[in-house]
Amino acid sequence: MQIPTQALADKKLLVGMTGSIAVAGLPPYLAMFRSYFDQVRVIMTASAEQMIPPFTVSLFADEVYAPSMGRESMSHVELARWSDVFIILPATANVIGLVANGLATNFLTSTALASPHPLIVYPNMNLLMWDKKAVQRNIQTIEEDGHTIIQPIRTNAYEIASRSVRPNLLLPPTDHVLRDLINVVQTREIPVESLPSSENPSIHSA
Repeated sequence: MQIPTQALADKKLLVGMTGSIAVAGLPPYLAMFRSYFDQVRVIMTASAEQMIPPFTVSLFADEVYAPSMGRESMSHVELARWSDVFIILPATANVIGLVANGLATNFLTSTALASPHPLIVYPNMNLLMWDKKAVQRNIQTIEEDGHTIIQPIRTNAYEIASRSVRPNLLLPPTDHVLRDLINVVQTREIPVESLPSSENPSIHSA
C-alpha cells in the first residue's frame, strides 16, 4: 500500500540527535526526511557529535545546530515554534530523563521544553538500561505529558560494550518511522470534535 507522504510536503521537521550508538546509522533516516519534508533542521548534543560529525549530518539537513559549531543562529524558543514536527531520534536514557523531568540543560532539551507541539521520541539504549524501573517511569511520565513514545524493537543485535551478538534494542526501520510521522501529522490535523471519544492518538510500535 502506498504511503501518503503528501501529508508531510509542507511540514518543517526538527530532529534531535543524542549520543546513542544508533546515531551513527542515522544518515538514511535523514535522507528520507529530506525527501518528504519541506525543511529539515537538526539539533545535535555534544555526545552525538562524538558519534557522527556535524558536517556529515549537514549533507542531509537544511541547518544543523551542534555545540562545536558555536552560538546557535536561532533561540531555542524560536526553533521550537518553527517546527511542525519535533522528534528525538535516537533518544538516550539521559535525554529521556531530562525531558521527563522538564530539565533544560542543553540546546536540545531547552528546545524540547519550549516546544508547542508534543514530541515524538524514539528511545535507544542498552537493554539492561531500558529495563530499569527508573527509565520506564520516565517513559511513562513523558507519555502522560502528552508526548509520543515509539517503542524500540527487541531483537538479537551486535552490542558494542561486549563485542558480541546479544538481545538488544534497535530503532524501527526507516519506512516504519515514516509511517509513524505521517500518522501523527494526520491525527493532529483532524479536528478534535471529529475524533471518537475513545481514540488515543499515541503510537506504540512493537
